[in-house]
Amino acid sequence: MTHFAIAAIFQLLLFYCIGSAAQESILFDGAAAVISFNSENETVNVLYNTSVLVTGNTIASLFPASQSVALPANTTRIPSQGKIITPGFIDTHHHLWQTAFKTLGSNTSLAEYFFRYGEFTQAQTVFTGNDVYLGQLTGIYESLNAGVTSILDHSHHTWSNETSLAGLQASVDSGARVWWCYAFHDLSNGFTREDQANDFLYLSQYGPWRNSSTVSLGIAYDNWAVDNDTLINQTIQLAR
Repeated sequence: MTHFAIAAIFQLLLFYCIGSAAQESILFDGAAAVISFNSENETVNVLYNTSVLVTGNTIASLFPASQSVALPANTTRIPSQGKIITPGFIDTHHHLWQTAFKTLGSNTSLAEYFFRYGEFTQAQTVFTGNDVYLGQLTGIYESLNAGVTSILDHSHHTWSNETSLAGLQASVDSGARVWWCYAFHDLSNGFTREDQANDFLYLSQYGPWRNSSTVSLGIAYDNWAVDNDTLINQTIQLAR
């Protein structure tokens, strides 16, 4: 197993440990390297042969593996020799539902991607809500497995009420930290911009994200230079 894969595994472990509400302690004991951040000079700081103590939802301390430290009672110790521990990565632009296309178009150009795999093509007629749900959920789990713990999803699977809700529900069910951003776009399947606005308003008021502590609602909008003033202002008002 490579150091990168090991790092990803330990990022995922930290993600679940920090997400636990119970005030339990876990010690990642003697990692080969801990990648941290020095806030004073804003630089990456690599600490070698270091242990990480997590208590509840807080990284309580970092200290040399050789140092003797009094630990909280009933601390779970995880041997970490030879491993790399890093903060979770942040993905600032994803289309998670399209994970269903993985391995299907490895030689696809950007232009071909838009015509074959985008929301404007066969996805509108071929993908059901269940397909979107599974693609979205798989994409999130794939991200977590790679050490990504925060995802901004440009959610352009919004070509029907069913598919919009499916992607949002998958984000909530995953337990990951996701900014699910509803995409407004001109579609050819009859789901108008007015339909999309009404769908967004409904989800903003009644969608499952309201019961989630990790999923937030947002807007994804690419047409600032294309749409007329009425549509642009409508989108601004929806955001407000």
